[in-house]
Amino acid sequence: MSFQKNFKHPFLLAHHDFFKGIRSWSLWFGLGIHDIRIRYKRTLLGPLWITASQAATFICMGMLFSAVLKNDVTDYLPYLAAGMVIWSFVSAVANESAQIFTSAHHVITSLRIPLVVHVLRFVFRHLLVFFHNFAAAVAAFLILGGHLTAASSFLLVSVPLLFIMMSSAALIVAVVGARFRDIAPVIGIVMQLTFFMTPIMWRTSDIPNASKWWVTINPWHHVIEVVRAPMLGTMPAPLSVEVLLFGTLVLVALAYVMFCSFRHRIAYWL
Repeated sequence: MSFQKNFKHPFLLAHHDFFKGIRSWSLWFGLGIHDIRIRYKRTLLGPLWITASQAATFICMGMLFSAVLKNDVTDYLPYLAAGMVIWSFVSAVANESAQIFTSAHHVITSLRIPLVVHVLRFVFRHLLVFFHNFAAAVAAFLILGGHLTAASSFLLVSVPLLFIMMSSAALIVAVVGARFRDIAPVIGIVMQLTFFMTPIMWRTSDIPNASKWWVTINPWHHVIEVVRAPMLGTMPAPLSVEVLLFGTLVLVALAYVMFCSFRHRIAYWL
């Protein structure tokens, strides 16, 4: 009897919801694939439109900015493409995660599905888009004379870490966004500014030494570098790997605490 009473405590219910949602991988996995299929239903190329549009963007931006920055286009374009692919995934998750629970409020208030499933479905859907764009970036790298190396296998570590980190961040923002609706435009502004302050279109070598301290303390630089470096056949810097690992651990812990603390209020905020 006492066990049942304790189990009904909001924190313990949220704890159960948190891990049950993670274990329900077949549900959010299938829903994520379904979302992509619905999005491109009855189109000629289907999801390949994602790859085609990104390839066109890479080519145009690569030719333009390689001339502006006086870089060799065959070397600059793969660098730009890899960075843009990763940033597109990161920024899409960050910008849209505030609406995860609000956009699914009909399902949340009518079906008993773990709330974490909605978050993982959302992030996995964007991960599928990332993989389509990833194919275009790697193709550009290989066509322009690049070669994948043993270091490229580090992607088997960095991409899952990126998924876990962004899923944790999305859960945090989704909880905050359910309570405070102004968080979405604030994140949009911050991410837009961060894009220009992160070495995506430019390299660290393009800026004066006196300004390179910003790159070192910019966490997004390290997050992108851990995935971009193996995409280009090199190993990321140890500092970047450490930042990603530490950031992932902190965000997972924070997401767990926030979700367990406020899970019982989310339905009322919607």
